[in-house]
Amino acid sequence: MSPAQQKIKVQVVFNDLKTSTSNTDQDTISEAAVKGEAVAVYEALCSENNYTAELLPVFDLEEAFAAVKIFRPNVIFNLCEGLKSHTNQEMNVAGFWEMLDLPYTGNSPLTLGLAQNKILSKNLFKANGIPTPDFCVYEDNPTECNLDYPLIAKPSREDGSVGITQNSFIENFEKLQATVNALLEKYRQPILVEKFISGREFNISILGNDLPQVLPPSEISFEQVGDGFFPITSYEAKWLSDHPMYRMTPPVCPASVTPELGQQLADLSLRVYHILHGRDYGRVDIRMDATGNLFVLEYNPNPDISPDAGFVRALKAGGMSYGNFVDYLVKQALSRQRNEHYS
Repeated sequence: MSPAQQKIKVQVVFNDLKTSTSNTDQDTISEAAVKGEAVAVYEALCSENNYTAELLPVFDLEEAFAAVKIFRPNVIFNLCEGLKSHTNQEMNVAGFWEMLDLPYTGNSPLTLGLAQNKILSKNLFKANGIPTPDFCVYEDNPTECNLDYPLIAKPSREDGSVGITQNSFIENFEKLQATVNALLEKYRQPILVEKFISGREFNISILGNDLPQVLPPSEISFEQVGDGFFPITSYEAKWLSDHPMYRMTPPVCPASVTPELGQQLADLSLRVYHILHGRDYGRVDIRMDATGNLFVLEYNPNPDISPDAGFVRALKAGGMSYGNFVDYLVKQALSRQRNEHYS
C-alpha cells in the first residue's frame, strides 16, 4: 500500500445555505460563517502529511450520502449547525453520521438536542443544583410575569445569539408583550424570558473527554458600552461588524480573574459539561452578578472554531496550536468505541 493510500481520509462537512442565497435576513450571517470555519479546518488538515481532506457542504442528506460513499472517509469532521437553514436539524445531522456508522467529531445528537433546547437544559441545570437565571416561557401573548425587571427575551431553540438583539432587553410589561409577540411571530417557537444578570460575562471553553481540560477563561468586556445601549451579548455584538455593539464588546482572553474565581468558573463549567454529556469540545456561558454569584446561561456544544474565534483564542492562551487542535479532534473521533452509550 502506498503512503498516499495510508493517509487518514477526513471529510469536513458543513451546512449548505443554497436556499438562503436571496435571503437578506441578518440571522443567516452566523450560519453562513460556518463555511469559513470549515475551510480553516480543511486547510489545517491539508497541511499535515497524514491526512487527505475533502470539503462537503450538506444540503440534502441523500446527496451527502452519495458523496460519502464516493470519498469513503475514515472520519467526518462535523461542523453542521442545521440542515436546509433549519437549526433544529443539527442533532439529526449528527445522528445521520451515527446511522452510517462513521466516526465524527464533536458532540453527540443527544447533547446537541439538549443544549439547543434552552428550556430543557435550564430545567436540567435547576434539577442538578446549577445556578441559572430565573425564567419563564411564553408560547402566546404574555398576560402576566412574576419575574423582576429587567429581563432578557430570546427564542428557546436557536443558537449563535439568533433572536437576541438590543430590543431583547426588557424593562417593563408593555415591552415584554411587544418583544415576546415579535419573537413568536418571527421564530414560531416558545420564547424564553429570563432575569437579566447585571455584571461580568464569561465564556469558558472545555476540551476533552475522560479528563476534560478547562481552557483559560474569556470575558466579554462591557466597559465601552455607551449610553443608549444595553450590556448584553446580542446578535449585533457577535456578528454585525459595522454595528456599534460589535466594537463596544471586545473579548478579553485570558480574562482578568482571581485564582479563586477562575477555579469557581472551571468547576461550574465542568459540572455543566458532564450533566449534558459534553464531548470533544464545547463552551459554557456564565454571568456573574455584582456580589460574585455565578449563573449559567447556556452550553454551546458547537462553538465557532474559526482561527479568529473565541474558542481558538482560549486554545492559544492554553498553549495549543490550531493544527494540534484539529488533529486532536480527529484522533478522538477515531478512538471512539462503537458501543459508546450515555449513562
